[in-house]
Amino acid sequence: MGDYLRLLTADDRDVPLASLQRAVPFGAVWSVDHPGMLGNYLAIGPEAEDLHDVWATIERNPVGPNTLGAEEVAEFIDSLESGGPPSASRWLADYLERVREIYAIRIYPESIGRRPEAIDAVYAVRSALRDEVGGVGQWDDHGFTNEDDRLVWVGASARLKGRTDAAILDESTGLWVPVELDLDDPRARAAFLRGELPEPGRPARRG
Repeated sequence: MGDYLRLLTADDRDVPLASLQRAVPFGAVWSVDHPGMLGNYLAIGPEAEDLHDVWATIERNPVGPNTLGAEEVAEFIDSLESGGPPSASRWLADYLERVREIYAIRIYPESIGRRPEAIDAVYAVRSALRDEVGGVGQWDDHGFTNEDDRLVWVGASARLKGRTDAAILDESTGLWVPVELDLDDPRARAAFLRGELPEPGRPARRG
């Protein structure tokens, strides 16, 4: 996984800072810009206001004319041609046109390495954000997730491992079909990139 994970949402309402603070099982979440309010820059770490050992930061970028957020969305749309499945690329291209906010979560590997369980606090904040404003996820060197947080698009050259909850869009119904994707299986991964559903009752074959 890359050092950035993002939440892209069409909901631009403010999220109460207290909601995110209640979500962390340990550590603290605080606003660097405006204490007590959800500003444009948040920090997650072991102690509030201590910027020397931060586990992650969250930057809130609005998407509108001549904004950094709009540039990022345009880059994401352009990147969809380099992966698949094709149905997900089309769905994401349409969805991304409606995005109004990007929450960019930057992970600090050195700080996380000193306390590996801190990644749970970061994911808890991401989950709380998603519960508040919905949206799709974008993971550096990984791909995109849908509104159910299932992997729906990967880059053809991405280096991914393990099993993950994924979904393939059935364009005839407009519904996502949930699948468990074995990223270590080259054939299963290639079939996913093509948008092919696994055969019922047939285990994936390893290459």
